[in-house]
Amino acid sequence: MASAGNPRVGLRVLLTVFWTIILVAGLTVGVLLAAAGAASRIEAALTATIEATSVAAALAVGMVLIGLWGIASSHKSLRHSVELIAEVDRARRETIQLESSRHGQQFK
Repeated sequence: MASAGNPRVGLRVLLTVFWTIILVAGLTVGVLLAAAGAASRIEAALTATIEATSVAAALAVGMVLIGLWGIASSHKSLRHSVELIAEVDRARRETIQLESSRHGQQFK
């Protein structure tokens, strides 16, 4: 059972993966637009096609920027959670060591 103070590392990892997928999708759309743009420039596409290409290009740029922002924020949160877990684990090990040495002493 997780308490409210427990860092949710799994969720943060999932968010990092989600934002990475958004980034890759945006880059893919951008690459496809660049490849299709060369062909459409040759045939001098209609204005409707140019508008659709502009919307798709704006969408690709937006997806890349949102993906980068999401990865950065998720990574920062994930790094903080991992540091917090490491600190708690260190304190736990010290406590166990102190308790075991205290109980291991022979009283006279």
